[in-house]
Amino acid sequence: MVLATQEELDRLARRIRTAYLRRGVRWTEACSTSRVWSAAATTLWQCRVDHPELPIDPELFVASQGVRPEAADPWRDLASPRAAKLYRASIRMIVRQLRRELAREIRRAERLIQGGRTPAAVVRGRDARLSPIGRYIVALRASRPDLAESWNDGVLAQHRSCPLYRLAAHEYLAPEEYPTAREAAPPVVVAPDPLPIASQN
Repeated sequence: MVLATQEELDRLARRIRTAYLRRGVRWTEACSTSRVWSAAATTLWQCRVDHPELPIDPELFVASQGVRPEAADPWRDLASPRAAKLYRASIRMIVRQLRRELAREIRRAERLIQGGRTPAAVVRGRDARLSPIGRYIVALRASRPDLAESWNDGVLAQHRSCPLYRLAAHEYLAPEEYPTAREAAPPVVVAPDPLPIASQN
């Protein structure tokens, strides 16, 4: 993975700061310096360098820390090896949950097919318990790439809402089968900038 530019790290730092302060922490910037946000951004970026499968998600990074508002310390909470460890653990937990959900969807759909319904009827049906990614996987497992293709847009929308579905679907789909693999790689940071960080004297 390429090194982060200063602009990318600054953008990450602003998003991390905003997410952290929204937790209602009893901490003021007078207690430290603005460098803490840059250090936190570097910690998050290093997580991706060390584990390329991890997303760069500042809001999830902050949420994964279990911050206690009454004992907030952003150097400890966000810029330490502990922060990186908690983020990786949080990602693994979410992926396991998504994988379980996909497994339930696939089992349900394939039971319907084994019970006599056609793959097309199941994949195109209105069952709210089947997500686009679940339908896509079932279609491929039924050797119906044409049905899978019809769910590409739905899978892409589901992926955009939670990119961790790529990891959750890993045991069902080869990397080249996952629809986003056909798109150009998106920029690492795409959210608009929040308010700028106040300068420190």
